[in-house]
Amino acid sequence: MNQGNRGNGTGSVRVQWGGYGFMAGIVVGVLFGWFFAGFIGAFIRVGVVLLVLVPVVLLFIAWRKFMAPILRPPVRREYVDPGYAIETRAVVHSAEREPLPR
Repeated sequence: MNQGNRGNGTGSVRVQWGGYGFMAGIVVGVLFGWFFAGFIGAFIRVGVVLLVLVPVVLLFIAWRKFMAPILRPPVRREYVDPGYAIETRAVVHSAEREPLPR
């Protein structure tokens, strides 16, 4: 007839220690979140900067590849008579190069 011990079986002890573990986990999680908030915030900031910077760099590279040749003035082509080019005589005709005047 002792009603103070009612409900204090082996199952209630497990629930009690489980509650302590749960509270300890909450406290440790809050402390770790507080300690590493700046670290995680820095990663988020770097990620946001990369989200902006990567498309800008890709657009610049695409502009250089596709638009710059169109905007660049055409190359002036001058044709040289192959008879006067030293490289042509030495390579094409298999002749020795003439000594250069000093």
